[in-house]
Amino acid sequence: MKAIIMAGGEGSRLRPLTCDMPKPMVPVMNVPIMEHIVNLLKSHGITEIGVTLMYLPQKIKDYFGNGSHFGVNIHYFTEDTPLGTAGSVKNAEEFLDETFIVISGDSLTDMNIAQAIEFHKSKKSKATLVLTRVDVPLEYGVVITDKKGAITGFLEKPSWSEVFSDTVNTGTYILEPEVLNYMEKGEKTDFSQDLFPLLLDKREPMFGCIMSDYWCDIGDLQAYLQAHYDALEGKVKLNMALTEIKEGIWVGNGAIIDPHAVLNPPCVIGDNCRIGSGAVIDSFSILGSNNVIEDEATIKRSVLWNGNYIEYGSEIRGAILCNKINLKHYVRIFENAVVGDNCTINERAILKPNIKIWPQKTVDPLAIVDRNIIWGSRHSKTIFGENGLSGIINVDISPEFATRLGAAYGSIFKKGSKVIVSSTTSNSARMFKHAFISGMLSVGVEVFNMSSLLTPISRHAISFLSVEGGIHIKLSDDNPNKLRVDFMDAKGASISRVMERKIENSFFREDFKRCSGEEISRLNNITDFKNYYVRSILNEIDTDAIRSKAPKICIVSPSDFVISIVVPMLTDLGCKVASFSSSNLNEIDTIVDEIKSNNASFAAFIDSNGETLVLIDKNGNTVKDDMFISLTSLISFKANPGSKVVVPITAPSIIEIMAEKYHGKVVRTKTSPQAVMEQMLNHNLFKNRENMNQFLLNFDALAGLVKILEFFCVKDTTLSETLKEIPDFYVSKKKIFCPWELKGRVMRNLITEKNGEKVELLDGVKFILENGWALILPDADLPLCRIYSEGETPNVAETISEKYLEKIKVIINS
Repeated sequence: MKAIIMAGGEGSRLRPLTCDMPKPMVPVMNVPIMEHIVNLLKSHGITEIGVTLMYLPQKIKDYFGNGSHFGVNIHYFTEDTPLGTAGSVKNAEEFLDETFIVISGDSLTDMNIAQAIEFHKSKKSKATLVLTRVDVPLEYGVVITDKKGAITGFLEKPSWSEVFSDTVNTGTYILEPEVLNYMEKGEKTDFSQDLFPLLLDKREPMFGCIMSDYWCDIGDLQAYLQAHYDALEGKVKLNMALTEIKEGIWVGNGAIIDPHAVLNPPCVIGDNCRIGSGAVIDSFSILGSNNVIEDEATIKRSVLWNGNYIEYGSEIRGAILCNKINLKHYVRIFENAVVGDNCTINERAILKPNIKIWPQKTVDPLAIVDRNIIWGSRHSKTIFGENGLSGIINVDISPEFATRLGAAYGSIFKKGSKVIVSSTTSNSARMFKHAFISGMLSVGVEVFNMSSLLTPISRHAISFLSVEGGIHIKLSDDNPNKLRVDFMDAKGASISRVMERKIENSFFREDFKRCSGEEISRLNNITDFKNYYVRSILNEIDTDAIRSKAPKICIVSPSDFVISIVVPMLTDLGCKVASFSSSNLNEIDTIVDEIKSNNASFAAFIDSNGETLVLIDKNGNTVKDDMFISLTSLISFKANPGSKVVVPITAPSIIEIMAEKYHGKVVRTKTSPQAVMEQMLNHNLFKNRENMNQFLLNFDALAGLVKILEFFCVKDTTLSETLKEIPDFYVSKKKIFCPWELKGRVMRNLITEKNGEKVELLDGVKFILENGWALILPDADLPLCRIYSEGETPNVAETISEKYLEKIKVIINS
């Protein structure tokens, strides 16, 4: 016997699930609905299958091919114009030379086809309709039969006053080829409205076979969810290529589930999913392939398709998420909400019940969505944040995105300009490095492909090779799924905001200066540049002073690559070095034990990108953030009395006290690293060998460490003794969530309602008080305001912070 699967449905009532795919391709239990039908037919020995197509036919053809992968032989019959259910089957008439079964490609069933075929043959029927009984038949075609099963009447989608039976048409028919003679090819004809009433009128033998097997017409979103719940309860028998790791919990290949995650049966987790610590996958939840569920996220009675990224603390309740959706932190999605492909739902947004969001949409942070988002889309017009470019791998930053951005970056240079591109040792960073390189080469820029480097080494390479700029790609220290990309100018500093805007404009306009094939430069590969970098550091310091003291030091880093550079460099200087790998700076006791057991002067923690340096002395004092800025400022003043230091506006006021003592000067800048770098370079601290190189001290952990060691050896002092020279200071740092649209109002009200305080507007609004200061700074990347304060005592600093925190709360709530 042959079969016809009707797969031309558009599935408009299932939108946005069917915005980009035909209804038969919508997955149920992570498999397209039509695949379940193919498997059902195959299980009954029916392998010659015709498929009628109309809406997005290529997507079905691409997935099923000729059917060999599924153990069947598939023939396709595509309609140029809608032909109706029966007309589409007539279109496949030459294929149908024997008794055949017609079955819908968008219904879920495990019906006993063999039983229906036997019924058809026993009744010598020309057309047998497979029927089922339902409680509420209003949305179906009601079929009326006599005691022998002969059909006596039809009623399509009746009102309650017209309901004469609870027996409805499942859309599955067993037909003899001659019934097709009652139709004209190419004319729109429907089974229920046209052909079957005609056969009834012609007194052709037509019967209804009532089945009690599972059948679900997935006609709307509620039915779609219910089909999953039924499958998990075992009401329908389906093939699932998953392993049942525990009763009612099915898990696919390659899934990684944290031992502290909670899985409540019944639930399904697809291939290559990652479930974080404290995440809850609750009963009746179905996850497709390649989903990432971060820590503390919860999913209940929901269906997630493939490639979604659910960030920390988000909650999904009875909802449907399609493909490649990114929920940022603490998003909440409620019952029967549906989110289409490639949407981004930003921090703390709420999607109310029954909301539908069409594909490619963006929901702002803290938004409360209470109506469908169908037309239009909020596209971000920016790429760069407060600290350059960062995003989740293959979610925010894809290879295609990197190639386009590389072309946009290259387009701001003249053809023939030279840039470097480098990355850390991770495979992800290397992959994206080559994507950026491809984009830059396409616009005629000559590229130096640097082997695995650290950010400071890349900055040095720009100056050493005299190129116009560079890109360095690395992983975030706090999230291995997050990528960070540093764009650098000809000085090796982070690019200015003006240059960022030029790149963004080029990217969004796709205004790329594509070059001809002859103009594409060859790729210059440079290996082992780190050796040049180390040599240049050693050439700039008093090596004899360090060798004469032979200091002992502990090196701590999460990166073996960092350790492989730092330890030989310090050993060559005559230092005695102990090193160990650790990513946890909170283990101070362990680090102090290492210092003492090795009789070291102090320990230096260097992050995996070689940018951040934290020092720990024998007493467990940790030198980082404001204390590190204070230390490097003191070193600059003492090494070069009268020198200038550049610090962000948030740095403690004691730096001015130290400057006065050593006749120095303090230059305050905006808080962003780019602003600090720019000011340092403008004050000639980068090239002036007479001055302590503050640029390296603050943005190059490797060179900065050597410079600090040199200072200790030349001045015959220690870290602990130097820290005693820094006056005590007390700072407080807080943050408060603030909707994007209210940030301007908050700042305006704070300025206009000041009560005699002196105000500075360099970056945010800074209030100068008698006993300290407070700075309120709207965050550039997140919906919040940050509050920095300094006071004469810890209590004063805390009181100042709380004062302005309450002021902001009042403004937001009003």
